[in-house]
Amino acid sequence: MQPADKLRREIAKSYDSNPMGWSVLVGRDSRNFNQILISHGSQVWMLKEEWINPYRSVGFGVELAGGVEALRSTLPQQFGLRPLNKRQIGELADLMRMEEDPRDFLLRVMRSKPVASSEVRSPLVVQGPVVATSNPLSPLSDKHRELDLKLREELEKLLLRKYPQTVIPYL
Repeated sequence: MQPADKLRREIAKSYDSNPMGWSVLVGRDSRNFNQILISHGSQVWMLKEEWINPYRSVGFGVELAGGVEALRSTLPQQFGLRPLNKRQIGELADLMRMEEDPRDFLLRVMRSKPVASSEVRSPLVVQGPVVATSNPLSPLSDKHRELDLKLREELEKLLLRKYPQTVIPYL
């Protein structure tokens, strides 16, 4: 178990070395903490976080070992960064100006190959898809669910110790 911000940096580094084949599932647990499952090949990470202000979250995460084949995304697109070229930026601006639905445009963009963050040269980037689900942990084993409870306990301890305003009501 390690701090979520440190684990996010490791995941970002791994993404930049190979941006193909990523999936991201997000949701909330019964305590309303953010739950995030990120997978790449046989690697899967679980993060549990709480936003302490609009710009900063705190939490913990772990890399899961084995038994997570069920996380293979059924989406035709993989998670990733997809920079827009000048033509695409113009097309998106036209859609917004005419108040038209951009879904078809975004689906076309999502068919393009994801790139590493170091390859982004465009002022606009489409990131995703991120799959939101009520329970991103449903494909995990009982052992992984126990690990999720440990993450929640550690996050609650951290919040009570360093950010009590997030768990104790104001008087």
